[in-house]
Amino acid sequence: MCIFRFLAVLGLWLSGLVIYGQDTSYPRQVVDRLCDKKMHGRGYVRRGDLKAAEYIRKQFEADGLRPLGIDFFQSFPVNLTTFPGSMNIALNKRRLIPGRDFLVDPASPGLQGNYTPVYMSASDALNDISDSFLVKLRNKILIVDARSIVSDKPEQKRLWNEWKNRQRFENPFALLGLIEVTGERLVFGTSAQLSVIPCITIKADAFHGPVNSLDIHIENKYIREYKTRNVAGFVPGTVCPDSFLVYTAHYDHLGTMGKNTYFPGANDNASGTAMLLGLARYFSRHPQRFSVVFIGFTGEEAGLLGSGFFADHPLVSLSHVKFLINLDLVGTGIDGITVVNASEFPDQFNLLSDLNDSGRFLINIKKRGKACNSDHCPFYAKGVPSFFIYTLGGIAAYHDLDDRPETLPLTAFEGLTRLLIAFGEKQ
Repeated sequence: MCIFRFLAVLGLWLSGLVIYGQDTSYPRQVVDRLCDKKMHGRGYVRRGDLKAAEYIRKQFEADGLRPLGIDFFQSFPVNLTTFPGSMNIALNKRRLIPGRDFLVDPASPGLQGNYTPVYMSASDALNDISDSFLVKLRNKILIVDARSIVSDKPEQKRLWNEWKNRQRFENPFALLGLIEVTGERLVFGTSAQLSVIPCITIKADAFHGPVNSLDIHIENKYIREYKTRNVAGFVPGTVCPDSFLVYTAHYDHLGTMGKNTYFPGANDNASGTAMLLGLARYFSRHPQRFSVVFIGFTGEEAGLLGSGFFADHPLVSLSHVKFLINLDLVGTGIDGITVVNASEFPDQFNLLSDLNDSGRFLINIKKRGKACNSDHCPFYAKGVPSFFIYTLGGIAAYHDLDDRPETLPLTAFEGLTRLLIAFGEKQ
């Protein structure tokens, strides 16, 4: 019995080498390509998302997958805020570096001009503001020193975020704009909304007050009915082609913040897309009794738009999905993986754990309950059994300029891929 188990693990190990090479050359190639400057951060400026989708389609086609629909694409319209042009801020004539010294809130409109700002502390902002001070705020740029607001005080953080959102979308003080000075790390995003006033976050070490001259030139473009696309292919089942195992990952990222600043998104989620393509390559060479589906989602960063659209307009019967595994942030893994929805589907989680114990693929598998934090969520809401898997430990870069291919360790990449193959072959 032990020799058969050894041979099975050896065979899986060898098949992994055929796909990836011992140096994980194929996923490295995919990550490098998706993070290339020509992809523009896989956002919606200069068709970065469509370029990434076309690359994924070519990989599917080269590996012999069949399109899930008429072709490999599922297109749908979205509304999005983008920043394709100027992105300049100067404090007392000293230019700040976009993405390093400051970020624009992803829902911000544009703004251009020279201003003399008004100051306030975050604690004062959270308290009642006098009528006389309210008069001073009208048609001004308000700079709020929020260095006292820290993540380890969650209630304070919640109140502060609520206050900022009121300014962004209601603008009760009739501001021209809001600037937050923070001691926290800068984290960018994308948005399908457009706020009333621009909001900017400046790192504390880049802010040298008092500021007598504030120059701002931010160009915004709000795009309506932009056609983006999911990419979906499958390997037909040999016995039960109408039964489906589904692997998913979002390929979109944050795009650009101005002409010269783009967010590479190596771990989030070029890593998951690379694993998706590697699994597609494996199963195209090793068809199963059931069909295996592979979907690259767009619009995850703007609010699970691609997965939500697919779940509402499925290209396969959702009731025939045996299981769905969503891959997001899988480029690390020194501390193993976390499985979201593990407590919801204990049989599948126990199978995953048993396979890992046998194959020793990963150092640890952590169980987590349900959470609507990635593209599995719209499917789980419709009754599709699903996991969301992400790796643990390693680099901390996230939604910033440092999430780059050259710093991505891919520590548990091969081990997780082989575990997912073993899990798929047991369905």
